[in-house]
Amino acid sequence: MANHPTLVLPTGANFIALGQAGAVFHDDNGIVNKIPIVHDFTGCDEAAIIHHRHLEYISDVCITREKLIYQTLPKNSNILDCLKISDCGLYFPYHQLGDLRTYLSDHQVSQDTRGRWIKNAIDAIAFVHSHGIVHADIGPRNFLVADDLSLKLCDFAGSVIIGDNMESYVAEEDRYRLAPGSPRSFTTDLFALGCLIYEISSGSPPYEGIDTEKVTELYAIKRFPSLKGLRYRSLIENCWNSTYTTASMLQDDFDHYEHDNGRAPTFSLWGRDLLMPVLCTFCFGSVIFLANQMRTLK
Repeated sequence: MANHPTLVLPTGANFIALGQAGAVFHDDNGIVNKIPIVHDFTGCDEAAIIHHRHLEYISDVCITREKLIYQTLPKNSNILDCLKISDCGLYFPYHQLGDLRTYLSDHQVSQDTRGRWIKNAIDAIAFVHSHGIVHADIGPRNFLVADDLSLKLCDFAGSVIIGDNMESYVAEEDRYRLAPGSPRSFTTDLFALGCLIYEISSGSPPYEGIDTEKVTELYAIKRFPSLKGLRYRSLIENCWNSTYTTASMLQDDFDHYEHDNGRAPTFSLWGRDLLMPVLCTFCFGSVIFLANQMRTLK
């Protein structure tokens, strides 16, 4: 008997990805559908059926979890928009540029764009954390590149709501993972975010090419890759060493860093139009004050 059941696919859909949490497809109208995994067990033996039924159960739990997260979170420009939730799963807009890691490997990316991506990622995690949610699977595959080259955080299938006694059925990829086997938390999210900032900055994941077990050993004794020459090295280091206790601390540090390094936002034309009369009034008042002082001295 066969031991490999067939994945049941929606009619007319184009396959994108299959993971523990579910199957992802898109139609010709630019809509992505994420659904629980369902198999056709025709010809399978009992052991294969039992194993894949368990996988279906995990997938169903994850899809239910993701629905709950999207029902909890308000809309946000840094989060992948959920267009609809139904018995058939979740529906999202299709982003043809794909995920962050693929885009990084296939394109020349300017430093300005990398900086905007880092800000997008930090703001996304700070927003999620502000609503009591641990993402639990931060990585370059879970940030999509939109047509305007902004990033959208996606895949909340393994996320947990703090205080709800939820178990996460997923975890970060090996090189983004702090303390394997431990519960996912804001701290593990921030560690993974530091890894993401490193990969955006350097173009490669931490310790690329080194055996996974060795990476785990190095992380356990707080030995991390060299940050020499990286623009945001102090932010990465603080994420890796758990110096930040909240994402808002990282947010503030990023904003201060950009300001101190000459990347502060400039005034808009509208802002300058408002400011100019104030400056003129101040200067004119100063001239009158000095003139009066000189008369007094005489």
